Amino acid sequence: MNPKTAIVLLLVVGTGLLAISDPKFRAVFGDLAKVGVGGYLGQLRPES
Repeated sequence: MNPKTAIVLLLVVGTGLLAISDPKFRAVFGDLAKVGVGGYLGQLRPES
C-alpha cells in the first residue's frame, strides 16, 4: 500500500469516527474528509 493511500485512509476513517462521536460538528468533519480525498485524487493525476 502506498504511504499516501494509508494516510488518506486514516484521515477518512478518523473523521468518520469523530463525526459519529460529535454530531454537532459532523459537517465540518465531512468537509475535512472531502478535502483530503480530493487532494489525494489530485496528486494521482499525472502532470501534462
